[in-house]
Amino acid sequence: MTGTSPGQITGNIQAINTLGLGGLEVVKLIKSGVYDLGFGSYSYIASGDAVFEGIDLALTPANATETRRMVEAYEPVMREAFARIHAIHLLASYPFPAQSIGCRDAFSSIDDLRGRKIRVFSTTLGDMAEGLGAVPVSMPFPDVAPALQRGVIDCAVSGALSMYVAQWTDVVKYIYQVPASGGIAFLAIGANKWNSLTPETRGFLSEQAAAFSTRAWDALDASNEQGLACLTGQGAACTYGKPASVTLVETTPADDARRRALLEDVVLKKYAARCGAACTTQWNATIGAALSLTAAE
Repeated sequence: MTGTSPGQITGNIQAINTLGLGGLEVVKLIKSGVYDLGFGSYSYIASGDAVFEGIDLALTPANATETRRMVEAYEPVMREAFARIHAIHLLASYPFPAQSIGCRDAFSSIDDLRGRKIRVFSTTLGDMAEGLGAVPVSMPFPDVAPALQRGVIDCAVSGALSMYVAQWTDVVKYIYQVPASGGIAFLAIGANKWNSLTPETRGFLSEQAAAFSTRAWDALDASNEQGLACLTGQGAACTYGKPASVTLVETTPADDARRRALLEDVVLKKYAARCGAACTTQWNATIGAALSLTAAE
């Protein structure tokens, strides 16, 4: 940012793990003014109000194209909710690599996950796991690999590339081809700080945030492809290092039908119950309309 603003705007950017944070604190720290801006996963704030959960429901997007349509349709809802509920100005929403299911032991279909303990990090992923007859276990990312090794959990949801970089390949031996969720994040600034800036500075920050988001979306397919390539050694060459030999569990027509039923009969119904009538109507008019889905209790 220093280069693009000829030194007029500077920033001190620190990762949440460097600060000793888990991620759940991001919104509170921005709202209180401890930090001016912050990045975070929408899953970190979903438990505070179900409206935020709607941007990244489990099993909703089938691919990167649908993920982008989903976010573009719902981002105005997020912008209004951030301002109304948290006194925060949303600058941009952007994707992490798709969140996948990786397991220690063999499986050949999603129904094989019945009874297994699956690490999740959001309520909606927990709904998905319960719908499969599995046991959802909430757990921070750094604890996952040792938990898999000790048998505390059997599987985990995370980005495929994150699994590779974190060297989960010692404990994750099978990965499911179709993502469990999109993995959507936000960049936001406190409303008080935003309102104190000049129109020119606000315009500059908005432009830079939009450019950052565009780069993230443009890189999404490649990131997803690299995740599976580095884990399995299949497809494109892994540019992050030596590929591992994790087995890719490919989807089947029966799996596709099972996922659709699970989305409609479990994930969307439970979301509608948490969200309430007005919130659900808003979701149906945005993401639902974009992806031909309907949430209803």
